Amino acid sequence: MSRVLPAGPGLALVALLALLPVVIGAQVVPGKPDAGGMPAPTVALERGRAVYVLNTCHFCHGVDLTKATMGAAVLLHSPLVGADENGNVIGAVVRAGIPNLQTSMPAYPDLTNQEVEELAAYIHYLRQLGRHKELMGASVAAGDAAAGRTYFAANCASCHAVTGNLKGLATNYDAATLRARVLGPPPPAASVDAGAIAAGRRQHLTLLEKYSDDDVNILVAYLQEATK
Repeated sequence: MSRVLPAGPGLALVALLALLPVVIGAQVVPGKPDAGGMPAPTVALERGRAVYVLNTCHFCHGVDLTKATMGAAVLLHSPLVGADENGNVIGAVVRAGIPNLQTSMPAYPDLTNQEVEELAAYIHYLRQLGRHKELMGASVAAGDAAAGRTYFAANCASCHAVTGNLKGLATNYDAATLRARVLGPPPPAASVDAGAIAAGRRQHLTLLEKYSDDDVNILVAYLQEATK
């Protein structure tokens, strides 16, 4: 098994030079793929990319998680990966491997906890990129505003209020722009607490991985109705 070397000055420099992508609010904007896969916006995620590539995960799952060679799972849409938090699910699978008569995923029992967490973070980052691209390119359909109200209450209301910080959205933005903001909100105002920004950003990115086309349609329909 390929092993990941500790991050020394040389690796750190390579990672820093690869930081072409930027994070805009919750939206993640990728750089161009290179020989090592998809560059990431932080040094920690670059370490996760090193674990992913040096352990040849990309051979079966692809540099963008859409490949499924020899029966491998399409990680971009995997419910198992969607249930993962900080590597708790991904780590168990990676360390144990998946034996199969036709194909098999090798076990990587020697990965450290840090390597597992950084690998999982990078996989989630790739899912966020992939789902954003898919959802932005998906056909837009009229959504059920009542269903959107239920979705908003369950997933958004802890941070947002349609009569508070979201008031006026539907007046200021058309449906297409509103949809884009749902999938990738802009940077928050400087006056917002930094801890709240980080927590909110993580929540948006988690939702981005899990949105279905219909989730976005019903959420936009509700916001159009409720934030005028």
